[in-house]
Amino acid sequence: MDIVVKELKAMEQISISTQHSEYCFQVTEPAQCRGFLSGGVFGAEQHEAMLTGSLVPESGRGCISNKLEIGRCALFYVSSKESLRCLITSAITNLTTSV
Repeated sequence: MDIVVKELKAMEQISISTQHSEYCFQVTEPAQCRGFLSGGVFGAEQHEAMLTGSLVPESGRGCISNKLEIGRCALFYVSSKESLRCLITSAITNLTTSV
């Protein structure tokens, strides 16, 4: 399964299960791949985030896809307090969407 965020509607949620964590990405602006990210290192606290795509773990090629795919790592830029962080998840094991 793969998910193209730009094809979703505002307020849809993506549940992202990875090898090490569970994340929830609530899409607010699909065209810009923006929303709120919680789970994993953030716990229940939501942070503004932008999904920039996904990449093959340990590929060394730097091939970034514009969609979320099982087996790839999600790449987010996350705003937290006064800083901007880059978050790369472990490999995605499951994806689901809901309203």
